[in-house]
Amino acid sequence: MTAPTRRVPLPVSARGRDAVGAVAVAAVIIVVSFAGGIADAGAWVDLCASLLACAALTWRREWPIVVLVVTGGVFAISTTALDGVSTALIPAVIALYTAVTRAAKVVVAISIGALAVVAVGTVLVADGSRGPTDAVVVSAEIWMALITAVGIAVSLYRRSVGQERERARQAEETRDALARSRVAEERLRIARELHDAVGHHVAVMNVQAGVAEALLESDPRRAADALALVQDSGARVLEELPVMLRVLRQDEEDVRPTQGIGDVDDLVDDARAAGLEVSVTVGELASDLPAAADHGAYRIVQEALTNARKYGDGHAALDLRGAGGSLQIEVRNRIGQHDVLAPSGFGLLGMQERAAVAGGTVTAEREGNEFVVRASLPLRERRG
Repeated sequence: MTAPTRRVPLPVSARGRDAVGAVAVAAVIIVVSFAGGIADAGAWVDLCASLLACAALTWRREWPIVVLVVTGGVFAISTTALDGVSTALIPAVIALYTAVTRAAKVVVAISIGALAVVAVGTVLVADGSRGPTDAVVVSAEIWMALITAVGIAVSLYRRSVGQERERARQAEETRDALARSRVAEERLRIARELHDAVGHHVAVMNVQAGVAEALLESDPRRAADALALVQDSGARVLEELPVMLRVLRQDEEDVRPTQGIGDVDDLVDDARAAGLEVSVTVGELASDLPAAADHGAYRIVQEALTNARKYGDGHAALDLRGAGGSLQIEVRNRIGQHDVLAPSGFGLLGMQERAAVAGGTVTAEREGNEFVVRASLPLRERRG
């Protein structure tokens, strides 16, 4: 069994990796120089100049323009001093590629490449031994132009990839924010359903349990009646919870709630059984309300009667009628010993949310010695 190969670890920093690359380029130049034979002092000068240019590549990504100028200057000096093209052109080409790829704009990259082409051509014809159309000059200029084109293409590709990654990151953040928003909305919906389904009956149970406790010794029969109401309300809770849970497991807009304005009589009966005197006035109502308005009306009346029982003097008036293309709900009660401007907590917020879902409004305010809840729900679902 052969042992697994291990990769040679590269330096973590960009300068360290560039230093390794510079050493590799220098090694290639040394091998090529000795393979061709170093016959005179000029060849040694060319080799030393090329190694100096390679050393400058260590900082090519930190200061690309500076390194390009240094390597280009070394190439120009060594080429002018020699009777040929210096091998310092190799690190100069690498420096040109780096400068082009790290240019802020394509126009800047093209300008750098054009200057490099002109500079190389000028250096090669400066000694007068070559003309502008000489094969060496033309090939060197073509190489510089080709390197520039490759650098621009790589730069554009990197930018495209970077933009795609940024768009993906933003899309992921948007999805996360949307998911958090949906979770928060679902929590509010669950809390609202729990409050509406359980709060009313629990309030009745609390009131009747207090009545039973007060009458247990003085009037056992009425205490027994109160306990029977407690039991009945508890049974209602147990019946309504499974229905509410089924609604929560589905999309709210695809489920028609089981309770609507037609079930308001049951709410009034419950309120009366809990000791609240309720007078009811019902005008002409639509036979087919939108689902959100139908269920919202039921919950608004339920909450308003619960508040009247908790904060009022034992009397309430309910008015239901259709007017101007909307269902108008009004619940009045005289303020009792709990002198409050408005019921606080989840109840009022729940009524407002119910009305908002149906495209309507709810107001709750004190008028003299009365507390009045008014709701307006559209009879037709709003579109657009």
